[in-house]
Amino acid sequence: MRHDPRRTSLDLYPIQRTITTLFSDTDALGHINNISIARYFEQARVMIMEAIAPTHGRPLFERAVLARVEIDYLSEVFYPHDVVIATGILRVGTSSLTVGSALFQKGRCVALADSIDVSTALGGGPRPITDDARAVLDKFLLDLPA
Repeated sequence: MRHDPRRTSLDLYPIQRTITTLFSDTDALGHINNISIARYFEQARVMIMEAIAPTHGRPLFERAVLARVEIDYLSEVFYPHDVVIATGILRVGTSSLTVGSALFQKGRCVALADSIDVSTALGGGPRPITDDARAVLDKFLLDLPA
């Protein structure tokens, strides 16, 4: 995955959360394993969905289905140090959105992920993202050139 170098700056991301690493997240070498890192990025997707969820009225999407995840591991991640997961929206398409996330440890970016969620109807098939949903999603767009 090619990425804009600005993606490695924590300040870029509108949503951030500190996660405590667990001993059970480690591999035989004492690193946080790749499956644990994928779970942290799953949490980033949840953070976006929570941020865009309305407090009342109709939901933005009938449902959103994960279509793709791509992770770049930039550096080793170690237990017992906390990590910060940071996330925002890279792109809003006709019926999909691309979420850009980064994982930081001790102030350094250690992994990047892009995921694509597709807005679908309950019966299946893509459903266009409404103008109302776009207005909410735009608040979480990462400030990167197109």
